[in-house]
Amino acid sequence: MVECKTIFYSARKTSLCERALKKSFSELDLDMSEISFAADRGSLCDALTEAFAECNIVFVIGGLGFGDERDVKKIVSRLIKSSCVDDCKKLKNHTGDDGYIIRADSQLLVLLPDEPEQIEAIMQGAITGYIKIRGNARA
Repeated sequence: MVECKTIFYSARKTSLCERALKKSFSELDLDMSEISFAADRGSLCDALTEAFAECNIVFVIGGLGFGDERDVKKIVSRLIKSSCVDDCKKLKNHTGDDGYIIRADSQLLVLLPDEPEQIEAIMQGAITGYIKIRGNARA
């Protein structure tokens, strides 16, 4: 199994989202080794730094629909502005906020909405092949 970390960022329905993630993770041979929580930009940045120091795949749940400075897309774009990003894909979601997957070297950052049904829809879509291909290369 490939170890990954999960950060809930201003997320709602965390227990239901966690259940949806665990189901998807088992199908992708991912191990949710640690869960952390972030309520603002500073704590999200700290949580991401800690998570990537320990593993190569990090999921951030929540913060996609804010539309202001708290929006996780804006925060992450500032963080990676000076980094070399190898790939960035939008994960289409026809029932809500799209997800995103960003790859830099051997690290993957996955941004997902905080709705369990939407997590399942995205995790069963194109992300499945992407994580299996990338994950197996690291395992």
